Amino acid sequence: MKMCIKNNHACLHVKGGILFFKYKDHTHIGLRQAIEIVSARMQLQKGVSYPILCDIRGIKVIDKDARRYLAKEGSLYSKAVALIVDTPVSESISNLFLKTNNPSVPTKIFKNEEEGLQFLESYKEHE
Repeated sequence: MKMCIKNNHACLHVKGGILFFKYKDHTHIGLRQAIEIVSARMQLQKGVSYPILCDIRGIKVIDKDARRYLAKEGSLYSKAVALIVDTPVSESISNLFLKTNNPSVPTKIFKNEEEGLQFLESYKEHE
């Protein structure tokens, strides 16, 4: 059974040892929203660490406090993060996030899911 969590900001589920995280279109993220997002992820993960494929293509705006929170507290129970982008806006949000917030887990930017999944493969628990 695939557990899935949806809220006003994102849809999250775990499949094949990877947590898939997709922001909804036109999402605006301030500190309050960032806290809600991390809380939903913690609820889904139940203390288990995963590599995360984070599709940020739906983010329209994210403020400085939210970026800072997501880089530190938001990295809890994350083994690595692949950020999926497709527009100059999502790419510049990602680059700014990496340069100014220095995430505490390996984090890279990709233009498609396949490349992101390939990066995350080495961080998965293999059975």
